[in-house]
This record gives sequence, structure tokens and C-alpha cells, in this order.
Amino acid sequence: MIEQCYTRHKTVLNPIIDWDDSEVWEFIREYNIPYCELYDCGYKRLGCIGCPMSTNQSKELERYPAIKSIYLRAFKKMIEARKIKDLETIWQNEEEVMEWWLGGKK
Repeated sequence: MIEQCYTRHKTVLNPIIDWDDSEVWEFIREYNIPYCELYDCGYKRLGCIGCPMSTNQSKELERYPAIKSIYLRAFKKMIEARKIKDLETIWQNEEEVMEWWLGGKK
């Protein structure tokens, strides 16, 4: 597919936009293209660890506890900043934010 990007005045080529997964993997294997080993571990999509768009958030954060710790630290700082500014928050601690982040409590 070829598109015109009028805001950047460029032509954009999307050569595999209509390929399904099997066609992508066939191409990778045929041309021996290196790929991330996480696909061999069952991952279908790679992006941010713990991304809310992922269906594997909990699994990813269990695999990478240091990243989970960073999320928890950020959540704690967020709650503290809201308290300092006297802003309302529905969470009492970073663990509650994490539960919400992972699709738990609303």
C-alpha cells in the first residue's frame, strides 16, 4: 500500500500492511531474518513491558521484576504528588494503582 502523507509531504510505503502472521513468519524464515527471541517464548506482540494495551501485563511484570518495581515507585510518587497538591486520589498506595493498572479494581 502506498499513501501520501500530506502533513510531511512524503510518500509512505507499507509493503506488508495486509500480510497476516503466517505470511510475515514465512518471509522471516525464507530470508533468515533475525528476530527477537521473545517471539519464541510465546509473545505475539512486543512493546512496553506492562503496557495496558497488552494482554500479558502480569506475565511480563513477573518476568521482569525490576520493571515492576519501577512502575510501583512511579505510582507511589504520583500518589504523593497528588497529596501534596491536595488533589483527590482513589488509591491509598502504589499496590492499589498496580491492581487497577493490571485491569483489577476500577
